[in-house]
Amino acid sequence: MADRPPYARSRQKSCIACAEGKRRCNRQTPQCSRCLAQGLVCTYLSAWPRQKRRNGSRQLESSHISDVGPELSPVSNETLSFWPLNDFASNDTSVATSWLTSMPSLLTLPSLSPAAFFPETTIIDKWSTNQLLHNIKRYPQVFVSSRKTPFIHSRLYDAYLPDSIQDAFTVLAAYSTKTSETEDLIFRILESKTTNLVDQDHHTSILPQLLAAVHALMLFQIIQLFDGDIRQRSLAEQHMNTLKIWTFQLQERAGELTPALTWREWIFAESARRTIIFVMMIESLYLTLKTGCCPNVRAMSILPFTSKTTLWDLSTSASWFAEPDQLRSEIVLYGDFARGWQEGQVPGRLDAFQKLLLIPCLGERYRDLLELDC
Repeated sequence: MADRPPYARSRQKSCIACAEGKRRCNRQTPQCSRCLAQGLVCTYLSAWPRQKRRNGSRQLESSHISDVGPELSPVSNETLSFWPLNDFASNDTSVATSWLTSMPSLLTLPSLSPAAFFPETTIIDKWSTNQLLHNIKRYPQVFVSSRKTPFIHSRLYDAYLPDSIQDAFTVLAAYSTKTSETEDLIFRILESKTTNLVDQDHHTSILPQLLAAVHALMLFQIIQLFDGDIRQRSLAEQHMNTLKIWTFQLQERAGELTPALTWREWIFAESARRTIIFVMMIESLYLTLKTGCCPNVRAMSILPFTSKTTLWDLSTSASWFAEPDQLRSEIVLYGDFARGWQEGQVPGRLDAFQKLLLIPCLGERYRDLLELDC
C-alpha cells in the first residue's frame, strides 16, 4: 500500500534467521516465536533504524517495561485502557475494515499489522482486572463440569485423550472438592503432576500432544497463580517460561496447518488459536496484578481467532458444514477486532468470549456493554 506508514511496512518483514531459513516469521519483538523456541538470535534489519528515526530514542526507550515498571503503582483505580484505541488516529481506512480478514492459516496476517497502532505496555483499570480475574479463575472448575473452556472446545478431546489431559482433569476434579483438611494434600498432588508435566520434552511431540500439554499446564497455572498460596505462586512463576516456550512452539507448528476441511480440523485449529491468546492473557493478568503494568499489548494485537464466534457453539459436523464457506474461514486479528468493534464494524450481540477480549482493551467506560456474569 502506497500510504502505509514506513514503520508498519518494516514491522512485517521477516527476521534474518527466518528469512535465511525460509520459514514463516510472526514478526514479534524482541524475538519472534521461532527464534525464541529454538534459541536463535532474532534480528530485524530495517525495523530499528526506521523506528528510531520516526520515534526518537527517548520515546523508544519508554516502551519497555523495565523502564516504566518501577514508576507504576499496583492496579490503578483510574479508567485506563489496555489498548488506548482513541489515541491512534489513522487515515488508512483499511484499519477499520481489515478486522474481517479471510486468512488461509493460523499465522497469516493482513496487509497492515495492527501491532503498529498499539503500545508495548500499558495499564489495565481495576474493573477490567477484576472482571478478567474472576472469570479466568473459574476455568478449571468449568473444564471439570463441562469439559470445555473458552479455549478448549467441548468436543476437542472426544477421540483422543492425552495423558496430560487425563492428569489435569483428575487434579482439577479433586481441587474443585477440596476442604481445609484436604487442601494441603491436593496442592502436593498438583505440584507433583505439574513437575512431571514440565519435565517432558515436547519438541518431538505430535501437535495434539503439544496442545494438550499447553492446556494442562495453563489450567494448573491458573490455580497456582490466582488461587494458591505464596509457594504455589512461586512454583508457577518458575514454570511460566516453559508454558511460553511450548506456546511459541504451538504457534509456529499450528501456523503450518492447511485450511480446515472438516469440523474436527476446525475445532483443533480454533482451539489452538484461542489457546495462544489465553496463555498471553493469563500472563498479562498476572503481571498486571504483580507490577501494575501489562507488557504484552502489541504481541497480543496480532493474534488471530475465527471472527464468527457462534461457530464455537455448534455441536455437530452437519451444522458446521451448513455455514457458508467464507464464514468458516474468516479470521480476525485481536487488535483489528478491538478497533473494529469500537468503530461499529462488528455486527450483532457480543458473546462472552468476545466480551472477555474487549474488556482489557476498552475498560470500565464500556462497563454496561461488556460486564460478564462472575
